[in-house]
Amino acid sequence: MTHYRIIGSVWLLFGVIGLALSVIECLRLLHMGNALTGGDVVSTFIGSGFCAFAAATAVGLFRARRWARIVVSIVAVLLGLYCLSFLAMVGLDFGVLAYTTSWLGVAFVAYTLTVIWIFRPHEGNVV
Repeated sequence: MTHYRIIGSVWLLFGVIGLALSVIECLRLLHMGNALTGGDVVSTFIGSGFCAFAAATAVGLFRARRWARIVVSIVAVLLGLYCLSFLAMVGLDFGVLAYTTSWLGVAFVAYTLTVIWIFRPHEGNVV
C-alpha cells in the first residue's frame, strides 16, 4: 500500500496545484481587462477538469480501488506521451527547468505504471 500512497500523493499534488494555477491564470486574464476568448475558456475548463480528475483519482488510489488503477494507467500513458512529445518538439528551447521537469514526468509515469501493473491489492502482494 505504500506505493499506492506515494503515487496517490503525487497525483493529488498534481491535481491541486494544477487546478490552482489554472484558476489563477484565468483570474490574471480577467484582471488585465482582456475579454476571455473561446480558446481561453476552453483551455481553462479542460485544464481544470483534468486536474480535478487527477485529484479524484488520487483519492481512489489511496483506497486502492480498481477503477482508480484503470483510470490512472490511462492518464499516466497520456501524460507520458505528452512529456515525450514536449521533449521531442522543444528540447532545451524553454530552458533546463522545463527539460528536467519533462524527464521527471516521464520517470513518474514509469513508476506509476510499474506500481499499477505489478502491485495489485486484491492479489495480496501490495507492499
